[in-house]
Amino acid sequence: ILLPQPPEQLGLQALISQRLFMVLWVKGVTFNVTTIDTKRWTERVQKLCPGGQLPFLLYGTEVHTDTNKMEEFPEAVLCPPRYPKLAALNPESNTARLDIFAKFSANIKNSNPALNDNLEKGLLEALQVLDNYLTSPLPEEVDETSAEDEGISQRKFLNGNELTLADRNLLPKLHIVQVVCKKYRGFTIPEAFPGVHRHLSNAYVWEESASTCPGGEEIKLAYD
Repeated sequence: ILLPQPPEQLGLQALISQRLFMVLWVKGVTFNVTTIDTKRWTERVQKLCPGGQLPFLLYGTEVHTDTNKMEEFPEAVLCPPRYPKLAALNPESNTARLDIFAKFSANIKNSNPALNDNLEKGLLEALQVLDNYLTSPLPEEVDETSAEDEGISQRKFLNGNELTLADRNLLPKLHIVQVVCKKYRGFTIPEAFPGVHRHLSNAYVWEESASTCPGGEEIKLAYD
C-alpha cells in the first residue's frame, strides 16, 4: 500500500488506508506500507500511478487505484479456506451507518455559524440510526421460543462479536468524528448512544483496530 506523506496531506486517504490495513491484518497476510512525499515523486511511482492518485494498492504486478475496487480486491482474492471471509451476513450492517460521515463532513466544513445547530442535528440523527441498529438484537440473538422481551443487544460489533468489512468501513469514520468534532465544534458523541460507545470501546481494545488507528494529532493535522 502506498500512501501520501506528510500526514496533513491525508484527509479521506487516511480512511481508505486504515480500512485496507485492517482488512489485510485480519486476513493474516504479510504486506508493506510505503509513505510517499508527494512533492518528490520517484520515477517508479510515477510509472505505477501516472495519475498521482494515492493511496494505491500494489499486488504483484497489479496496481489498484479505484477506492471501491481496492477494498473489494482483498476479499475476492484472499478468500476461504486459507483466509477468513469478512463480509457481513446481515445486509443492514452495511447500511446502518451510511450517512454519518457525510453529515459530519457537512458540519465540519461549514463556515456559517448560523447553520451549526441544524448540521449538528443531522449528524445526531445519523448517529441515532446507527445506535438503534447496534442496540437492536440481530435475528440470531432472538430466541423465538421465549416469551420474554428480546431486550438490548450486547454484541461487540455491527454484525456480531467479530469485526467485518462493515466495521472496517465504520470505525475509521467514527474515530475521526470523535477527534475532529471535539476540537472544532466542542461536540462529543452523546452518552445517550450506548450502542455507538460500546462499539467504539470494543474496537479500541481490538488489536486489529487499535494498531491501525491514526493518532488524534495526525487526524487534527489533516483537518487544520
